[in-house]
Amino acid sequence: MQINEMQFKKLPEHLKHLFQKLSNHGSEEVLAGFPDTKGGVAVRRNSGGNTFGGDKAKPQMDDLGYGDTGSASRFFYCAKASKKDRGDGNNHPTVKPTELMRYLCRLVTPPRGTVLDPFMGSGSTGKAAGLEGFSFVGIEKEQSYVEIAEKRIKPVYDLESDSESTEDDNVAD
Repeated sequence: MQINEMQFKKLPEHLKHLFQKLSNHGSEEVLAGFPDTKGGVAVRRNSGGNTFGGDKAKPQMDDLGYGDTGSASRFFYCAKASKKDRGDGNNHPTVKPTELMRYLCRLVTPPRGTVLDPFMGSGSTGKAAGLEGFSFVGIEKEQSYVEIAEKRIKPVYDLESDSESTEDDNVAD
């Protein structure tokens, strides 16, 4: 999960440690992809016409600048799950931290609600939903990820580990 600097600043302090600023190692490849630039400018000029067709001219508006410089890589933060949080054998490329997903589940789910994850992956959302007391429905097309998700989610819901999920239904119990 990637967020920009503005979104990062809005996160509660206790969740900021879950995100890691993408580093700019100064390699030629990175510098070519993210050259240093001046900050953006919001252009706010009027067209010279009148307001709503009346007699009064539109007021002049100054451009808004941000006054910052640097590589665009300074804006991106990436969530990182710890090795312990990922679990053994979890090779999914975008595992989310459970603490972050718990926060997001609480943010958008009503009490005793159900969380739907149509792209379940390794089950981070399902694990978080269970820890917060929500019901969970996960959908994943890759059987290998379904197995990883089951391994992570079942202990939270106290389900038996030997489910009979099949490639046909691809649903974690």
